[in-house]
Amino acid sequence: MRWILSLAAVGGFIGFILYLNTINPQQVRPTVATPAPAPVATAPSTNTTAPPAQPQEQQGFRFYEMLPDSEVIPSDVDEYTPSPSQQQYNYVVQTGSFRNSTDAERQRAQIAFQGLRAQVSRIDLDSGSTWYRVNVGPFTSRSQMNSAVDKLVSINIQPLVRKIPREG
Repeated sequence: MRWILSLAAVGGFIGFILYLNTINPQQVRPTVATPAPAPVATAPSTNTTAPPAQPQEQQGFRFYEMLPDSEVIPSDVDEYTPSPSQQQYNYVVQTGSFRNSTDAERQRAQIAFQGLRAQVSRIDLDSGSTWYRVNVGPFTSRSQMNSAVDKLVSINIQPLVRKIPREG
């Protein structure tokens, strides 16, 4: 039964292909309905001195005509650059936290190859566990911190940026 249905489907497909080959492409053309122009009604004029009717202006875009008229010239403003004394925070970048000091030292060495100075700090929790954090910084500006973050991301380290209030 399956063979019969398969052969019928293949035969129908071949017949359809042959039918498409017999159709002449010039015979089948899509017809596009074009709208007839609207008749213009003219009222009889009693005034013989009236100016002749102006031809209707073709609707178009006026973008290129309007653009020079809408030009806005901004006023000169000095760039804002905060001085380091105005900033209230330093930035520290934490690159990892490990239970084992050798893992923390391994990451510190990996960071040192990027030209950054990292420190390992030991954190003793109330629960009795000890963690070793690897920190880079502190940085006094965001641009220095962003440069360090870019270097860390390039070696597949996803850092955590922390703000530390300035002393004094």
